[in-house]
Amino acid sequence: MIKRTSFITLFFLLLACNNSNHAKPNHATVLNEQCCNLLPCVYDQELNKAKEDSIRCYMNAGVLSRRLDSLFSYRVAAGFNGNVLIEKNGIIIYKKSFGIENYASKSLLNENSKFQLASISKQFTAIAILKLVEENKLGLSNTVDQFFTGFPYKNITIQSLLSHRSGLPEYMHVFSNKAKPYVVATNQDIIKWFITDKPPIASIVNTKFEYCNSNYCLLAAIVEKVSGQDFASFMRKNIFLPLGMKNSFIITSDDPLINEHRTFGYTPTWETHGLDFFDGVVGDKGVFTTTGDMYTWSKMLQSSCLISKETLSQMFLPRSFEKPGRKNYGYGFRLLDAQNDSTKIIYHNGWWKGYNTSFYMSPFAKYTIIVLGNKFNKTVYQAQPIIDILTGKLSSSSESLESSD
Repeated sequence: MIKRTSFITLFFLLLACNNSNHAKPNHATVLNEQCCNLLPCVYDQELNKAKEDSIRCYMNAGVLSRRLDSLFSYRVAAGFNGNVLIEKNGIIIYKKSFGIENYASKSLLNENSKFQLASISKQFTAIAILKLVEENKLGLSNTVDQFFTGFPYKNITIQSLLSHRSGLPEYMHVFSNKAKPYVVATNQDIIKWFITDKPPIASIVNTKFEYCNSNYCLLAAIVEKVSGQDFASFMRKNIFLPLGMKNSFIITSDDPLINEHRTFGYTPTWETHGLDFFDGVVGDKGVFTTTGDMYTWSKMLQSSCLISKETLSQMFLPRSFEKPGRKNYGYGFRLLDAQNDSTKIIYHNGWWKGYNTSFYMSPFAKYTIIVLGNKFNKTVYQAQPIIDILTGKLSSSSESLESSD
């Protein structure tokens, strides 16, 4: 096994080399350019102390916090290792770190610890695309072959990619034979292989929902094509920094500060997940962030600070109706009871190489749940007991709304 320091050096050297075909702005320029200018907008409805105290008293925030702490104490005993932030009615009622950030150094997790979001990253990619749509730099009806000459599948629109209705096969499956030790594939590699290998489609475009990471890999590549920036730089400059999410980055970033409090993904027995061939493919995964930055993100999703509320509402509309049921998908978000405002939940889970993540929002019940883990543990996906506490149901259900991503 590669030693940790060697692994980090090799990993980021490989990613830097693989992304060197994009013109990258000066690091200091990116850090300082328009940093945090949207932060006042995102937090402009913050409560004064008297109002916050009144709301805390009304909803028995102390009781909720103790019940949540009891729940997570049980989960820690069952192997959970990670950070938690839970908000209700605009107030953070529970925020805590449990366990180890770096097993080799035995450093502990804290509020600055940065986790790989895995498939929760898809919502960031969706926002990047919709921002470009609002800027009239592309349209939802544009097709993939308009951006990549020779792309062999016709009529696959940006909208069908966003809603997982493209019919494309899963790149991790059809290109697994390309894997080589200590080599990292990129989004451009995936596109090249689609063009040259032409694997059979999984289904006819727009005939059904089929969750597929290939969709968001292509969307990130389209962001690069349209913006003229690599995905990491685009996200840093246009999404993370304006929102004040300074602890957030894409895994392919060459920012020298990213290793500070960067976690590693572990197996349940604390074995480190090593370099993966698909680690350099982003858009479907690849965002590292903190619970604090994710809270800022949740506030943005309830505002019109980055993109319009009309566009956000389009993200949260169900797009698939072939199979009746409570679950659906919008743009980068899973949806539960999407057509019933009083029970609607906007959510997504993630899994990648030891990382388990979950993110839930209820517009009606007004809560946000953020659970980020870096040691595989299925309790991360058991959102229902948390929801029961927040809504006063207090059932003993351990139902998972979604088992992984």
